[in-house]
Amino acid sequence: MIGTAVVIGGFLCALLLSRVRIHGLHMPLSMGLLLGSQLVGFDPAAIVGGIILGAFSKSQPNWQGVSAALLYWGITRIILLIRKNCTPKQRLFVYLLCSFITLPVSAIIGTEELLYGVIAIAVSLLAAICFRRICLSIRTLLSPRIVTEPEQIAFAIGIGMLLLSCSDAVFLDWSLSIMLMFLLTGIAVYARGFFGAAAGILWAVMLTVFSGADPILIGGIALGALTAAAVRERGKLFIAASFLLSGILFRLYRIQDVAIINIPNLLSGMMLFVILPKEWLHTIRRYTDAKLDAERMVREAIRRTEQRVANEMERMGKLLGGISAMFHVPEKEDDSVERWTVQGALAICRDCENRKRCWRAADEMQKTVLGIAKAVVAGERAERTDPIDEACSRFDDLCATVRLSYQQALNRNAVSNQAQMQSGFVERQISGAGAALCTHARQMRSRSDRTDQDENRIRAHLIGAGLQVESLELYEANGTDMISAVLKRPLNRKHSDVRREIEQACGYPLRCIRVAQSERKVSFVFEQDAELHAAVQIARTTQMHTVSGDATGECRIPGGRVCFALSDGMGRGRDARRESEAAIRLLFRLCHAGMSQELVYESVNRMLMVQSEKEMYATLDAVSIDLKTGEAEMLKYGAPPSFLVRDGQVGAIAGEALPCGILAEAKPSVIRMHLRKNDRIIMCSDGVQDMFPEGTDEAIRSVEASGGKAGERLLRIAKARGGSDDMTVMEIVVA
Repeated sequence: MIGTAVVIGGFLCALLLSRVRIHGLHMPLSMGLLLGSQLVGFDPAAIVGGIILGAFSKSQPNWQGVSAALLYWGITRIILLIRKNCTPKQRLFVYLLCSFITLPVSAIIGTEELLYGVIAIAVSLLAAICFRRICLSIRTLLSPRIVTEPEQIAFAIGIGMLLLSCSDAVFLDWSLSIMLMFLLTGIAVYARGFFGAAAGILWAVMLTVFSGADPILIGGIALGALTAAAVRERGKLFIAASFLLSGILFRLYRIQDVAIINIPNLLSGMMLFVILPKEWLHTIRRYTDAKLDAERMVREAIRRTEQRVANEMERMGKLLGGISAMFHVPEKEDDSVERWTVQGALAICRDCENRKRCWRAADEMQKTVLGIAKAVVAGERAERTDPIDEACSRFDDLCATVRLSYQQALNRNAVSNQAQMQSGFVERQISGAGAALCTHARQMRSRSDRTDQDENRIRAHLIGAGLQVESLELYEANGTDMISAVLKRPLNRKHSDVRREIEQACGYPLRCIRVAQSERKVSFVFEQDAELHAAVQIARTTQMHTVSGDATGECRIPGGRVCFALSDGMGRGRDARRESEAAIRLLFRLCHAGMSQELVYESVNRMLMVQSEKEMYATLDAVSIDLKTGEAEMLKYGAPPSFLVRDGQVGAIAGEALPCGILAEAKPSVIRMHLRKNDRIIMCSDGVQDMFPEGTDEAIRSVEASGGKAGERLLRIAKARGGSDDMTVMEIVVA
């Protein structure tokens, strides 16, 4: 199939190139094609046939070209029959011999024709060099590789020669060669930018020099090609528009010289360029643009690395899941307290004469012994009750032993329960970390070719908007599209402008999660906007010349979630502020790690205890909102009640729990709710709520009735009532 296509292509090219003649007698381009194909070992039969037919395609047959081609083909065939091999040097020698043998045909016509014949031989040798390179490239094009720049130059010259062959195909003001030149220049510009524009200018020069076209053609092509190269990243429509606008401008300013650059040639060439499938153009660009190929190789390398990392992450996640099972302690009914207490009593009664009488009803005796143990431990006086004999002389020893055994069993159980709780915590943490790794691995595998195309489209849009893109990544987190972009400085744009530019490229609204700035670059993280929005207004006051112990924070979590937190450190000043900030920082970091909410809440308390340099604690009041569904979780570690304002009604949200950092076993109070648009959540530190003995909910109702911002008005009222503690109010508005 491929061999047949090469044979047919060689025949057609020879037929067309035979139409290009010097002084109407010599066919150097077709002869150059014959020599070039022979130098790389292609079968010349089809090319010779094309030369013969081309020699008779015009009214004046070209006998010299026919005789030279047949003579060269015959001699090379004879050499192959005799020696089974014909080296490139021998082929070149035979070609020169045949060309000079046929020169007398030109000499018959005149000395001037003989000079043109020598020039034709030199041109054919240059054309042979070009066609040899093209033939070598055709042989290796089946393997996916980049066409090198020397090969591209050879192809450009070869295309220019083919354009010369149809330069006389003119109908009224429409020229086939000019139309094809516009089409091919558009393709070259799309594939190689300014290098492709240079190819278009080369074709215009060749048409001008060898076909006698108007030299103004070079200027027209140069203006359109260079303009198109400047906007090629915006797509083929902009390239076509650049050619059309440049042609119109050129016609307006040089109206007397632009007969060859007319609207039919320009429109037909650009229409064909626009209707070409984008996949074809992209394939040509992929095989000719080394930079694009390098980017593709980098992307593929990154993709392979991501896949390997995802596999390793998943393997590590499963390994952590297996390790977590080592810390699993199965729950079982513990009877050690009863057993140890009874065994202690039996140790006293073993040598007693009345043991059989007292222990004749074993179940009742065990209950009596346990009752004695509880009474003695509680500091109560133990009484002899059935079935203990009233004359028991060892009752006091029994009570002491039972008390000791009971307490030892309780202590042993406490240690065992503590160890079991610690093992359970470690199991949950390791298992949660493994699950988070597996989730991240699945997200890394979710990238597709469409993701790469979307990234390229967004990157091209930002570049077209004048932004310097260092890196851009599109990925998915919990079913939500995420975009990470790093832009170089100077930015010269507002952050909201950057978001709008990316929104235009994506086609859907975004919200900004995080912005990080340095001297060289600005990093953005965006995610697809959700159904709901949440904003916070913070009002705070503190004593003069002191640092507030209250800390607040807002965290946008990938996947369409947002978390707001208020923490009050123990006491006042910098130490209290450090503790409250640590609690919020831990909460936000764990939320970003991708762990489950239950593990996040449990870990905040334990990690805060580990980080504290001295005995300190902090309250933590936080709400996590899923902006896609409106589901919310209120977390409270020793925090006072919060309040939900909905349709003018105020409801308290309270939960009993110890503050963070006191006990490792402390667990938060978690209240789940569903939020709607126009809902508001008001969180206050205890310094505010202490100033409203009648109830903070009543104060909020009165503030709502009078209008204004609830946070600021509550603070003013609390301060007017003599509030001296740190006071903070967070008002979260859902819209």
